[in-house]
Amino acid sequence: MASDRMMQAIGTLERAVSRLEQDVAGLADAAPANPLPILDQAAARAALRSLDDLIDTLKGHAHG
Repeated sequence: MASDRMMQAIGTLERAVSRLEQDVAGLADAAPANPLPILDQAAARAALRSLDDLIDTLKGHAHG
């Protein structure tokens, strides 16, 4: 069913976002103390929060 496929896709997205969150945290920990940061941590976290919000929205549509 479409709903089952959507829930599987949402689960895949959730796992990917979780891995990205871990990667961002790992990069932040490993980044050298440098005046020019390689990673904009605030932007990366904001993007991940946005993806989390999108996943929550998709879950609501799949159940409703």
